[in-house]
Amino acid sequence: MRTQPASTTSSPLLPETAPIIEQMPVGIFRKDAAGRFVFVNPRFCQLKDTPADQILGRTATEIAAGTAPEMNSTWPPDLAAQESLHHALIMQTGQQVEREEALSGARGLPLFLQVVESAVMGPGETIVGSQGALFDITQRMQADGDLVNERELLRALLDNSPDHIYFKDIQSRFIKSSTAQALEFGMATPDGLVGKSDFDVFSDEHARPAFEDEQEIIRTGLPMIGKVERETWIDGRPDSWALTTKMPLRNRAGQIIGTFGITKNISDLKEAERQVAEVNKQLIEASHLAGMARIAINVLHNVGNVLNSVNVSAAVILSGLRASKIQGLTRAVQLMEEHADDLSAFLASDARGKVLPTYLCQLAPVLVAEQRDAIKELMALSKNVEHIKEVIAAQQAHAGASRLQETVRIHELVEDALRINAQALARRHMVVDKEIAPVPELPLDKGRVLQILVNLIANAEQAMEGVANREPRLALQVELAQGRRLRIRVTDNGVGIATQTLPQLFAHGFTTKKTGHGFGLHSAVIAAHEMGGTLTAHSDGPNTGATFTLELPIDKAGEIQ
Repeated sequence: MRTQPASTTSSPLLPETAPIIEQMPVGIFRKDAAGRFVFVNPRFCQLKDTPADQILGRTATEIAAGTAPEMNSTWPPDLAAQESLHHALIMQTGQQVEREEALSGARGLPLFLQVVESAVMGPGETIVGSQGALFDITQRMQADGDLVNERELLRALLDNSPDHIYFKDIQSRFIKSSTAQALEFGMATPDGLVGKSDFDVFSDEHARPAFEDEQEIIRTGLPMIGKVERETWIDGRPDSWALTTKMPLRNRAGQIIGTFGITKNISDLKEAERQVAEVNKQLIEASHLAGMARIAINVLHNVGNVLNSVNVSAAVILSGLRASKIQGLTRAVQLMEEHADDLSAFLASDARGKVLPTYLCQLAPVLVAEQRDAIKELMALSKNVEHIKEVIAAQQAHAGASRLQETVRIHELVEDALRINAQALARRHMVVDKEIAPVPELPLDKGRVLQILVNLIANAEQAMEGVANREPRLALQVELAQGRRLRIRVTDNGVGIATQTLPQLFAHGFTTKKTGHGFGLHSAVIAAHEMGGTLTAHSDGPNTGATFTLELPIDKAGEIQ
């Protein structure tokens, strides 16, 4: 773009002001009564991306239309028309007019201008033209846009997060809240919580210590991280459990003006822990009521395999909650609160502020992934608890009562057995090979079949103890044998079984392990027999691995007998 000093045709500049106006970083212009430009300074030409010789003597509409052959105007016609209307308004009323223009600047980047235009007075207070200034407000507009984007991101988080996110004043009254929290607190919108406190929602049993925690944070400035709280409600609903993090809320001067925090509902986890405790209680009671030591030991053996996975799931959930990236959100919000009075400048010029929008965009999917992982572990926990219940129920009815059957997908049952043993298999670095043929859904005693598979997989993993010269492998094969029997094979490449040991392998109390009790395989073979099937073992001898085969009969309709 070419720029050149411009001269006026009707209102010469005063000699002492000309150099100042020519060098001003603001675009200056003057028009005659007809709206033709009679003066523009170099900055005006630069902002408009048009040389002075294509501006002077022409109206904005003429420039936009490119009336001269040598003109290649970039002035948008709609802005030129608006400019002509504003000039006409000034000529009629003498009023000052302000407007904003959005243009395409250098390299196609957006350019935002603020135009302030007023009347030029001639003799006798007559209006002889208009004059004005152009200010480049691109940075301000971009900062405003970033600020709007930040607010939208924060609002999206507050509107959609399943966790409770809140800000409180110095008296622990709510000043802002997430939608999820407002709804759970019985409010139609988050605004309904403003001015209220925990005492309006919770009983004194929970509200009082929560208030004292927040006042302690206000006094000391020390955050409270990952506290497990029991929430008791004044409306009589069941108690709930939460994992809470609270931080001091500071103003720009660094003074503490309240608190803010994030609360995650962990009632499901607590309920799972309660169920596990209840199952353990039932286990003990079942042992005493049955009066049969063998049944009690079988229950302990089978449940023990599952409890390892229960503990792992609980540990994973707690670890995930304590290591949650949601702490990053608290730091981001704290930064925004610290710069509340100059947020636009902070986002536009501060190194931390510039990366804040990107950080929040990256944080949102991480929080969603954390929620997804927690749900996945809770579902696994629930499945394991259900299996424990089934094992107990099966053992309590061990005397020969009828068993309840349910339709089961065999491949899902195999996956459940693998998942229950996942920790042990991972610790052993075992490679699992699965060959599962298409098998229809079958009605069977899911608890007992799962109990057998869990035992066989656990034994296969333990069979690798002391084997160091080959990669540990576990093979699972499912097929329909001759169309009439469901056959499941579990094969390992571990220590193998001596020929003389095979006949007594399923005997009650027999074990080859130093810490074994000899009840796992014994209870498994009994369960197989009670379902009308068989459980057999094969090995070519020591150090050759072993194969255990479970077979269950299928009737002509394709159902387990």
